[in-house]
Amino acid sequence: MRNLSRFSTRACLLALGLVLPVTGGCVTLPKPEEVLAYGFETPVQTFQSFVVALRADLPNPEYDCFSAGFKERNQVSRLGYHEFRAQLLKDQPLLRWALQKAARKPEAYILEPLGNGDRVHMIVDVSGHVLHVLLVRDSYVTVMGQPDDPLNPAEAWVDQTVSDLFDDQWIFPMPNEGYLGAQVPHPGRDLRQLVSITVGREWKIDDLYLEGEAQP
Repeated sequence: MRNLSRFSTRACLLALGLVLPVTGGCVTLPKPEEVLAYGFETPVQTFQSFVVALRADLPNPEYDCFSAGFKERNQVSRLGYHEFRAQLLKDQPLLRWALQKAARKPEAYILEPLGNGDRVHMIVDVSGHVLHVLLVRDSYVTVMGQPDDPLNPAEAWVDQTVSDLFDDQWIFPMPNEGYLGAQVPHPGRDLRQLVSITVGREWKIDDLYLEGEAQP
């Protein structure tokens, strides 16, 4: 599957917030309002979401914050992300500190649009260290349907990242002015059980490093 649902991720983060204080965990947990803000609609929201997942020590939501290109270049899968993450933080020992500190001062972010606006370079000065975060817009299509077990949440019939919504005509102008058309792969399921169809774009992290430390 391309990524966890926003609801599932938020539920995991909120549940962790309820459990860790009881078990004596020393993680600096995100606040409920930070958990509820988890998403990828803007570059800043994506960055903040990554830090929320990092603070909660949840690799799956962290993994979902990275772009398809990042995962392909680094040959990292969801199953292999935990090992990749450990190596990344070992190679850049101040990165975790810089990320958490930067998340508390969004007014210090410098956002530089690149190309046609589908890429953004975020620069943050963190106590004399410069944090660089490159973000890109990933296109995706999802088709959600009702599960066989009514006690389970909606399941992904189609869930994939695509190259470009417009160039590949996942979205296209209709002959009638004022309307857009969209097309998605047929899920091969009973469409009477359809829950939703989403064709969208979201911001994902394509690279991040602390200036002066080794880059991944």
